[in-house]
Amino acid sequence: MVSSRFKAIPAILLVLSFAVTVSRAQAQSGSEADSAAIKKAVAAFSDAFNRHDPHGCVARYVEDGDFSGLSGTVSHGSKELEQHYTSAFTGSLKNVRSTFTVKRIRFVTPDIAGVDLTWSAVGSLAADGSINPVRNGLINLLMTKHNGQWLITIYHESELPPPSPK
Repeated sequence: MVSSRFKAIPAILLVLSFAVTVSRAQAQSGSEADSAAIKKAVAAFSDAFNRHDPHGCVARYVEDGDFSGLSGTVSHGSKELEQHYTSAFTGSLKNVRSTFTVKRIRFVTPDIAGVDLTWSAVGSLAADGSINPVRNGLINLLMTKHNGQWLITIYHESELPPPSPK
């Protein structure tokens, strides 16, 4: 005869596996409200970017946020980030209009999310002052939730090669 202690083990394992599965699903999928808040934060960054507002862009970052750009530019912290965006908006990006589209959000924890975006830029300037053709790329963000607000902790962008002529 099997003792009652051993009979309880399958029930306990079932409850534990359900709890772990639910916990993992919640961490990975996040809430719809958090997904919407992340998309809203990206839209606020996009609005500031297209207004060429360095302070507005930096306001979407955590205090010690990191940026790494196409040319290898690296900025850390609010002061460097503001200098970066000020330089960009008075230089090669002074006439740029960009679109940022959220493609994927992956919740690592309920307060940390990886966000994949595509971007398209029109009106950026080449080194010789001519207007570049439309440029497209990817942005990977690590966003963290602070006091209910989603902010950029790490921003990394890359450019896609232009489509090959057919």
